[in-house]
Amino acid sequence: MINVFIVVEGFIGGSDSASQSFSLTNLFIEFVKLIDPNSPLVTNPEITHSVIRKLVGHFLLFGLSGLFTTLTMVFINDSMTIHKKEIMIISSFCGLSLAFISELAQLFTPGRYMSIIDMLIDLSGYISFGGITFIIAYLSYRKKSQKKA
Repeated sequence: MINVFIVVEGFIGGSDSASQSFSLTNLFIEFVKLIDPNSPLVTNPEITHSVIRKLVGHFLLFGLSGLFTTLTMVFINDSMTIHKKEIMIISSFCGLSLAFISELAQLFTPGRYMSIIDMLIDLSGYISFGGITFIIAYLSYRKKSQKKA
C-alpha cells in the first residue's frame, strides 16, 4: 500500500503537493515555537520547509517502503530458499524502481519536475531502513538457529 501511495503522490500537482508539505511544516514550526520561539527552525521557515519535505516526503516515506518490502522478502524467505544477498539485491532493485517511477511521474505532472537528488534521497531512505530491517531479521533468525542447535 505504501508503494501505491508513493506513486500516487508523484502525480499530485505542484501547488497541491506544496500545500500538503507546508501544512506539515507549519504544524512542526508551531510545535518548535512552544519549545524555543527563537529557534532557527522558526525564523527560517523556507529552510525548515525544504528539510521537512526532503526528510519526511522522501527519506522517511521511502524508508517505510524499504522496511515493509524487506520484511516481506524475509517472510517469503521462510518458505523459499532465497540467499541473504539475493534478498538485499531484490529489495534494493524494488527501491530503485520505486524511486525512478515516482520521480518519472513528476516529470509528467504540472508544477513538478524529475530530480536525481530526490531519487538519491529516496533510495538512501529505502536502503537505510531496509538494511536495518534485514540486519535485525537476520540476527533474530541466527539466534533462533543457534537455540535449535
